[in-house]
Amino acid sequence: MPDATNLKESKVLETIVKKQASNGRLYAAVCASPAVALGSWGLLKGLKATCYPSFMEQLAPACAATVESRVQQDGKVVTTRGPGTTMEFAVALVEQLYRKGKADEVSGPLVMRANHGDEFTIAEFNPIQWTFDNSPQVRLDF
Repeated sequence: MPDATNLKESKVLETIVKKQASNGRLYAAVCASPAVALGSWGLLKGLKATCYPSFMEQLAPACAATVESRVQQDGKVVTTRGPGTTMEFAVALVEQLYRKGKADEVSGPLVMRANHGDEFTIAEFNPIQWTFDNSPQVRLDF
């Protein structure tokens, strides 16, 4: 994951994100970056975080309490597992910045779950009632 390493090695980015954290402001990372960048900068100590599955061991207890969730928020830090979770991640950031109502407003037209932890629901709009007049017949021709 060269991109996560490039982020980690950027002193400018490290300074900006550390300043965000020290000022109690929101900061976040996706994929390998929670482990590679935020973790190495000491910004996940004592917090729950998630990242790309093959980097979970780098979030060892000395760095963060690892959780296997699609999106994890702990205080002012939001982490997510990978490319497939970035829409939920984005909505979680909208909720942090603008509150739950705005997150619902954004996620609705995207046909997303408003809360990344919600289960999928199925609504049948034109249910069909199946009826049978007799028992099904089974042919056993061998």
